[in-house]
Amino acid sequence: MNYRIIHELPQRIRICLNLPKRHTSDNSRIERLFSAIEGVKLVSFNYRTMSLLVSYNGNDNVRDVLLKTTKEMPLTFVKKENFKQVMLEQKKKAAMVAGILLLARSIIPLPLRLFFTLYGAMPVFKKGLRVVRNRRLNVDTLDATAISISLVRRDYLTASLITFFLKVGDYLEERIRQKSRDSLSKMFQRRDEWAWIKRNGWEMRVHIKDIAVSDLVVVRTGSSIPVDGIVVEGVALVNQSSITGEPLSVPKKAGLMVYAGTVLEEGSLIIKAVKIGDETRVSKIVKVIDESEGLKADVQNYAERLANRIVPYSFLLSGLIYLFTSNPLKAVSVLLVDYSCAIKLSTPLTIMSAMIAASRRGVLIKGGRFVEKLAQANIFVFDKTGTLTEAKPKVFDLLPFNGFDREYILKNVACVEEHFPHPVATAVVKKAEEEGLIHEENHAEVEYVLAHGIASRIEGKRILVGSKHFICEDNRVNVECEEPAIKDFMDRGYSILYVAVENKLAGIIAIEDHLRKDSQKFLNMLKVLGVQQIIMLTGDNDTTARNVANRLGIEEYHAQLLPEGKTEIIKNLKGKGYVVAMVGDGINDSPAISYADVGISMKHGADIAKEACDILLLDRGLDGIIEVREIAQNAMFRIKKNFRYIMGINTTLIGLGMGGMISPVFSSLIHNATTLIVSAGTLKPYKYDVNKLTNFKLH
Repeated sequence: MNYRIIHELPQRIRICLNLPKRHTSDNSRIERLFSAIEGVKLVSFNYRTMSLLVSYNGNDNVRDVLLKTTKEMPLTFVKKENFKQVMLEQKKKAAMVAGILLLARSIIPLPLRLFFTLYGAMPVFKKGLRVVRNRRLNVDTLDATAISISLVRRDYLTASLITFFLKVGDYLEERIRQKSRDSLSKMFQRRDEWAWIKRNGWEMRVHIKDIAVSDLVVVRTGSSIPVDGIVVEGVALVNQSSITGEPLSVPKKAGLMVYAGTVLEEGSLIIKAVKIGDETRVSKIVKVIDESEGLKADVQNYAERLANRIVPYSFLLSGLIYLFTSNPLKAVSVLLVDYSCAIKLSTPLTIMSAMIAASRRGVLIKGGRFVEKLAQANIFVFDKTGTLTEAKPKVFDLLPFNGFDREYILKNVACVEEHFPHPVATAVVKKAEEEGLIHEENHAEVEYVLAHGIASRIEGKRILVGSKHFICEDNRVNVECEEPAIKDFMDRGYSILYVAVENKLAGIIAIEDHLRKDSQKFLNMLKVLGVQQIIMLTGDNDTTARNVANRLGIEEYHAQLLPEGKTEIIKNLKGKGYVVAMVGDGINDSPAISYADVGISMKHGADIAKEACDILLLDRGLDGIIEVREIAQNAMFRIKKNFRYIMGINTTLIGLGMGGMISPVFSSLIHNATTLIVSAGTLKPYKYDVNKLTNFKLH
């Protein structure tokens, strides 16, 4: 890297880094790089002046190492500047220059006015020509043409005013767009760059990038939590609004989970770091937000296409007006009023504001298209276990067969099940713990068969745990003799976990999974919000599935499904023209979640389900879907309303321009003002009408 020494004393040197354009430094990495050099006492880097100040012991060898390190420092220690911010600053400067030239017009000699007018309008001409070269027409072409006509008529004042209004409007539009985009990310960003950790009984201050997994992080009142971790000591109130949207602080104590980006409002905690850096929940959320801009809603793409299609008709109308009136002012007035600006700006802003509203309610929407799909979804498909039922199933009973011991079955099933984060597996492990059964890791490698079960060997004997399909059909285990006893549990609504040892049915484990308290109310609310049909899918037996469906009033359900079976049902529904939302939480739900028009994962879901989904309930239950569904529908209503406003206002302005009732300058001013007003209106907060949904009656 290029550098120059700007000041030097016997034990201090100041170096200026010649960084590439549009790059800023990664301050912490640079400071850590030089601090690691033996003999260096203090390092400070100022990214604004690009100056590096180093205090050292004065040794010439240390100085040589400093300069060598500076020269060889790779560009990985600098990062590209935020180009969106650069763009905003450029548009701001352009507007200021246009304003200065406009104000100075009266003192500029007449021969120079053309030059300065052309200079100010040059960016407009460049954009217009670029579009024409690509054999397209858009609003940039309209603006360039309008200014050109004014220049041909030697109406430099009109040309300058149009240029000024265009650039001011351009800057304000970009500012509104960026503010709405950035507000999503800022909700999750950490404020503290430094943190305190406890090592060898001592507290030490480190940069958050230097925190390692299992470090003990000390957080006190007023500080943000820098890691995802488990509280090991202390009691505190933590504000989790950045993640959950809930304004009230949550009490935290030993054993509870806390997340990066949340703020400790009262008390102090010692937290064992579980996830750090880019692995934290908040970092993953920010990454999703950064990527979401590319996932445009269909209505957004339609708006952009419609806006560009209107442009040629604006040219045609302007030409006809000039043909019949021979009045260039009327023709220019029409050119300066276009539908595309307001349409192209207000639609994505409406989508973005809906995503912001959802995030404040603890729901992450991973792209604009999913706002639209959620609003349109007319069929909701639900996984049963952990979605409509509690995510905490319990072992009701265990029934051994064929001479096997109850304790032997429970101990060994828990031994192999503890390797998998499934609610049923967790229930079995917990049951073994409650009964004080210690299970040693004496099994072979555990094989997981998706949606079927698990297989391993314990003391040389092959053990199988899973569904009836897995035990009977896949592994040919005969269960005919035990069917009556099994059926008794199934008739009572229990899910059955089959256990086989050496191809003999060793026993069954009856699992009870209670319905969520809010499931019935939630499904009724969905119907109020226009959902035509609700379907339940499960890998469980038909008897248990029918029992749950009847209790919830679900008319259609499908039982004993494999992952591919769930996906096939989603495909069939989409093939019939339905917009399908799939809600699930497990590994076996992931293919169906991915294939649905909009996939929704529960907060406790498997990691793969959270990755596959389009909407993630961060810290919300089923009620979060209701709120976000209403937000999405309101967003679509706003877009339609904006269309009507834009068409009405701009058509009126065109009519006034045709009649010669407004000048091109006034036409441009009103047009830009209405564009900003309509766009700003899309950012109004979304109100969730609780009473509308809670005080309803189904007929």
